[in-house]
Amino acid sequence: MSQEQWPGRPPPEDRGNAGTPPPPQGGGPTQPGYPPPPPTSGGPGGGAGPQYSPPQGHPPNPPPGAYQGQTGWPPQQPGYSTQPGGYPPRPASHLGWAIVSLILFWPLGIPAVIFAAQVNGKYASGDLPGAEDSSGKARLFALIATIIGVVLIVLTVLMFVVAGFWATDNVPDTNY
Repeated sequence: MSQEQWPGRPPPEDRGNAGTPPPPQGGGPTQPGYPPPPPTSGGPGGGAGPQYSPPQGHPPNPPPGAYQGQTGWPPQQPGYSTQPGGYPPRPASHLGWAIVSLILFWPLGIPAVIFAAQVNGKYASGDLPGAEDSSGKARLFALIATIIGVVLIVLTVLMFVVAGFWATDNVPDTNY
């Protein structure tokens, strides 16, 4: 673009929207989405040229380089890898394991289910550290409840086996 092509306009590097062509003068084509320029008064070459302004509701163009380095939601934190869309991976909720631990040992299975149910809600609201914390607590409670439940089942089976052997060895003789 040369200065002669747009008389009365500063060169592109002096304007605020560098790289954006000036509005057409006269009856030429307009850019899509923008209203046509108002008619000039005084005929060709006379009077003031049309005033250019973006349509209502459109924000002004950002300065060059203003958005460089931004990767989307949420801001990158050290140690987090992101999925292709720019979102960090959702932590595992461990809900299935929490339900099994509820059956095995309910006093610790209840908090495991509660924490597991909180993971998806916290992740959806953008609270990634809270979602990871709830996931870790659900896993911990489910693990402890599973271990205690399995130990109690093994002890119960062992107790019945020992009681059965004891009962068969200590049956009094009923033969007279």
